[in-house]
Amino acid sequence: MAGWREEYERRRMSFDAAAALIQRGDIVHTPIGGDARSFMSAVIQRVMALDYQVTIHACSPTPAQEWFSDDLASLPFDLRTEIYVGNTGRVALEAKRADFYSNLFSNQFNVWDHREGQREPIDVFLTQCTPPDADGYVNFGGSPWQKADFTRRARTSIFEVWPFLPNVPTTERMHVSEVTAFVDTLLTEAPSVAETVPPAEALIIVGYVNEILQDGDTVQIGAGRTATHLVPLGLFEGKHDLGWHSEITPRGVVPLMMEGVVNSSRKSKDRGLHVTTTVSPKNAEEFEWLEKSGKIETRAVKEVNSILEIAKQDRMCAINNAFTVDLTGQICSESLGTTTYNGTGGQSEFHIGAALANGGKAITVLPSSTKDGTITRIVGAVTDGQFVTVPRTFADYVVTEFGIARLAGKSQRQRAEELIAIAHPDHRGDLRAQLRSRFFPTD
Repeated sequence: MAGWREEYERRRMSFDAAAALIQRGDIVHTPIGGDARSFMSAVIQRVMALDYQVTIHACSPTPAQEWFSDDLASLPFDLRTEIYVGNTGRVALEAKRADFYSNLFSNQFNVWDHREGQREPIDVFLTQCTPPDADGYVNFGGSPWQKADFTRRARTSIFEVWPFLPNVPTTERMHVSEVTAFVDTLLTEAPSVAETVPPAEALIIVGYVNEILQDGDTVQIGAGRTATHLVPLGLFEGKHDLGWHSEITPRGVVPLMMEGVVNSSRKSKDRGLHVTTTVSPKNAEEFEWLEKSGKIETRAVKEVNSILEIAKQDRMCAINNAFTVDLTGQICSESLGTTTYNGTGGQSEFHIGAALANGGKAITVLPSSTKDGTITRIVGAVTDGQFVTVPRTFADYVVTEFGIARLAGKSQRQRAEELIAIAHPDHRGDLRAQLRSRFFPTD
């Protein structure tokens, strides 16, 4: 489009000028996978100047959103989190200083689009982007998530330009004319992500999941301490022609794409193309491959996580974590009691989609216990108001360090026996007693 450079320059602003676009009474949204990191301090000052008469609505906020921290807990910020809380949002939610919206990524905008007046407006949206390309389009550097969808629905959108983001092929691009304002980042490189350590049990769990996984399966792996570490621990060892359709792309997957172990050659949909909503290079070689290979594409999370789309992928294999699984197969992955720890995320969508797919498999991984074996994670029943992420009707494979429980097609008595067999030995006696009292007649 001719003249986009002039349009872009007109929309470039200082931090103070861009922050002034936020008005009293506004609802300010930030997405998962990238808020306007260095601009956020100016936003905080603007909210304070407006006597805190601004609502903050965030999905997986970063530490730059200091209003969620304990340091600013005494100030009257109006805070909300949505879908996924993350470490930063969890602090305010646990203290009951924030509210939570238990939506799914795939239906997040349904109420906004189809039930006028039932949802509050998206007044301001803040995120990050690449510099414009030769045609005046910016993208989201390998992590589009729901950013374009928010931008198109927002009254005001402010993008922080990060020149160091990779230009991963994507369906989610925005022309500079679609964005209200751009600010230049103060950062010189992408913020580092803290490495996590897998639980010791993952070294054994990975072998069992490898047994379930077959050549030609299309794989999704969810966030969490166990699942995200399975690939570096050897999940795909000895496998061939694996496909990729996943919300996140954990560490270790891109090198296997480069080697051809993951090649998506046998996918029933998007054959030959890896599909994700977020991927980040770990080195220069991965950066170049992501930009130039033509074998990977990022898409909006509402499409990637659509149960209908996931179910169209034959032999879809979803691998996700859980806090607890009860003897009927109810899977709890988002809260400890009634305290939201992670949030709904994408697990429900991928688990159900995989369970519905032709030849699909839905795998739940978790250590059998916590606190040095004193607390079982295979439980008799969901208690204390813990939220059920996947209903028992979709329960499939459950894997701990003690083996594989195959729940699909089983009765509640049979399921209980399968789960007790993979529970920590110290808790099997109590679980058997609960099995007898709940599912068999008493003497």
